[in-house]
This record gives sequence, structure tokens and C-alpha cells, in this order.
Amino acid sequence: MVSLLRFQTTLLTNGRATLSFTFKSTILNWKPLIPLNHSLFRFERKQLSSLSSSNMAQLINEAKAKDLIENVDTFLFDCDGVLWDGHGMIEGSLETLLKLKELGKKVFYVTNNSSKSRQHYLDRCKQLGFPAEKEEIVCTAYIAAAYLKKIQFEGTVYLIGKPDSLGEELSQVGIKYVGTGVKCVLVGFDPHISYMKIMKAATYLKNPNCLYLATNEDANLPAKGDVIVPGTGCMVVTVTHAAKRSPEIMGKPEAHMFEVLQQAHGLDPSRCLMVGDSLTTDMKFAKNCGMRSLLVLSGIATLEELNSKDAPSTPELYAPRLDELLKYI
Repeated sequence: MVSLLRFQTTLLTNGRATLSFTFKSTILNWKPLIPLNHSLFRFERKQLSSLSSSNMAQLINEAKAKDLIENVDTFLFDCDGVLWDGHGMIEGSLETLLKLKELGKKVFYVTNNSSKSRQHYLDRCKQLGFPAEKEEIVCTAYIAAAYLKKIQFEGTVYLIGKPDSLGEELSQVGIKYVGTGVKCVLVGFDPHISYMKIMKAATYLKNPNCLYLATNEDANLPAKGDVIVPGTGCMVVTVTHAAKRSPEIMGKPEAHMFEVLQQAHGLDPSRCLMVGDSLTTDMKFAKNCGMRSLLVLSGIATLEELNSKDAPSTPELYAPRLDELLKYI
């Protein structure tokens, strides 16, 4: 973004006159040296707004990459759309991550995808060759279970989600998700969501003492081509609308995921970089947690969205793909 731009131009109005203009934010300050015919010189506010609100994110280059290597100890990676997509590994992502590990950087995998457990993600990483341990993986299914354990939840969870991901993580901390005594509704990704499930969830939530948790509110999942894959947010909004209650969000952009990592590994957010493909979740997450941020355009976000004045968040840096960083390190 051009935060301050100064230039001079010359117009002929009964002789030559030099005008100085200063552009700052959306305000135009100018002082003519002689009177002007305003019809000869006109600015459209819309054009000024476009100029002043243009992209603040900087395209990564050698100097910026060097700064990251010198001042960042920990790299947090979103997975889908950053490291891999529906077609497999994204070109150069593995090599970049391996280089960071070689340089002694800590690496964590941080995903909003609640359709997989940590074990599923660990298996996926191993299959593709990414170096990972279970404690380096944070998914929303795990965070939801960890949150309930932290608050010493007692009772049964009514689950809208996949038993082999959310159910598995709940079971590992000793929380029931079938049976009576429902005291929490937890909504995650559920490809088999139904009218009856929504009705039951909303009915439980009539009780103000019943907790309402959601793994995330992502509208779509990363997908190539013209196919739109609805995300967990499409399931959450139906329950929210029916119950007339808002959930506590476990995943990005809220800080729960980072807080778990910070407590376990003593992370300094100012020396962490969040790498993601979403302005709405990943880049907001970085801002909410005080981390630096790098947006890659290999997943959900597009350059047009990044440049839009209505962009939900602005990253510090951006790159077409993760391997753009590899060129300079």
C-alpha cells in the first residue's frame, strides 16, 4: 500500500502553475499557487480510495525472506491449500519445510479441518514425507476436546461431526458423545448433517446452561476447478440460526489453538510466523495472536481478494506459493 505519495504536476491556466499534492490515506490535501478552474482538474474519490487502500501486504523477496530467517523461530502452517490440496502435494512445499527444519526452525501444523483427528493428520504427513510428530499437529477436533478437558466438563456432548475425528479426540480425554445428560453441543464438519440433527442441537441449546461449541466457521474447503465444497461454517450457521445462540469458536481465527501450543512449547508470538491461504481465518488468526503472517495464493485466497478494500485481513507478506520462500533461503 502507498501510505504516503508526493508528486508535482503542472497545469496551464492563464500561464504555468505548479501544484503540490500530498496523498495520505483517503484524504487529499492540496494548495494551489494560483487560482484554478476546478472543472479543469478533478479527482474521483473512488480512485483515491483505490490508491490509498491498495494492498499493504508485501510480495516476499530476498530481503524479506532473510528477515524471516533471522527473526522467526517458529513456523505455523495451515495444511490444505498450503502444503497440499485435493490433487496431492503442492509443488515445492515439502522442500521448503525441510529446509526450514534444516535451519533449526520449529514447525507446527495448524488446521481448521475437523474432519480429521491428529492421528489422521500425522499419517497424512508421513505419507507425503513431511516431518511431523503428533504434538506438532493441532486440529480443531483436538482443540475442542482439550478445551472441554481444561474446563473440567462433566456430562455428555451432542456431536454434529464425524465420530472418527471429533469422536475420537473426545474419547481420548474421556468425554462421552453418546447417551443422556447432554450439557454441550459441539458442531464440526458433518457431511451427513440433517434436519433432525439440527433440531436436536437447537433443542438442547434452549437450555442456557448447555455449552455451544463449534470447531470453525470456514465457509468453503479448498478445491480446484469450479467445484464449491461447503465447509463447517455452513453447518454451524444452521444450528446457530435455529438455536438463536452464537457458539464459542475453537479454531482459527480465535486464539485457542495458539494458546495450546504456547503453553506446551513456550512460544513467543513475536517470533512466530503463520503461513496460510485464508484471509478470513489464517491471517486474522495471526493478527489475533500477535504473530507475523505470510499468505500463499495456492489455496482459497486470490490476489483480487487480497487487493480488495473489503479484505477481511491484511497479511504482512504474500507469495504465489510456499516455495517462493525457498528461493531465498
